Amino acid sequence: MQMTPYLTPVYALSVAALLSGCQSDSGSDSSGSLSVGLTDAPIDEAQHVYVSIKGLSLNHEGEGWVDYDLDNVKRVDLLSLQSGNTLDLVENITVQSGNYKVRLNLAADDGDATPEHAIVLAQGGAEYPITIPSGYQTGLKLTSDISVLENGSASYTIDFDVRKSIVQTSSTSYKLKPVLHIVDNADVGSLSGTIDATLLTAATCSDSDPDTYNAVYVFKGSDVTPDDLGSSGAQAVSTTPVEYDSATGQYQYKSAFLQEGDYTVAFTCSADVEDTETDDELNFVTLGNRTVTAGS
Repeated sequence: MQMTPYLTPVYALSVAALLSGCQSDSGSDSSGSLSVGLTDAPIDEAQHVYVSIKGLSLNHEGEGWVDYDLDNVKRVDLLSLQSGNTLDLVENITVQSGNYKVRLNLAADDGDATPEHAIVLAQGGAEYPITIPSGYQTGLKLTSDISVLENGSASYTIDFDVRKSIVQTSSTSYKLKPVLHIVDNADVGSLSGTIDATLLTAATCSDSDPDTYNAVYVFKGSDVTPDDLGSSGAQAVSTTPVEYDSATGQYQYKSAFLQEGDYTVAFTCSADVEDTETDDELNFVTLGNRTVTAGS
């Protein structure tokens, strides 16, 4: 059984890191500009989830993989990449126009005292290594291709779904089971809102602390009956933490990189019982229907 650890919401600014690699001739009429960023869906009960990113690889229409490596391997806390925050993997590089396959490259563990990939369950607590299966050590391949138009500019975001990607194999052992999606930033938008404070301490909550076990689930379509991940019912396309904003005194959420369309938004204050591989008894409050438009 997968044991899913709970997230205390974390917020951090986006981090920009330019990558360098073999690029096409910028003077060619068949080139375009490409930017790719990385974001994350939350995981419950973890304080930090670290992965060490080596860079990105692109394969132009079957011509072979070209690496775009960071100047230095970057150890990133994926839980800082939420609520619309991103890490820039490549920014405004010039590439041939056409279709590309994409691969996210993680660094191999160098054997020192700090694991390259790790999870931290308690604030200030121990780091437990995350094992990368051998099949993924050459890179995490995205299932969808991306396109760059001639003389155009393309911008994409990779969504690293940590909630579904980390599997606990024992009390102190974890492995990566990567679930990644990529979206065209021109086709997506976001939705945000506030949560009534009374919902955070309701009798159906896991505890009486308004700052724990809170998450918003977003479902494709209107009037959807919300259900947990791993159930036979409707599956959320996005989950996002609820965070307290001291400036406004309100509990807020933001779900980003959603495709245009209609959605049902639901809230739960019992996210700690979520197990993505089983049917769980989460208590949901439906917040209503929302429409997302590109660029919103």
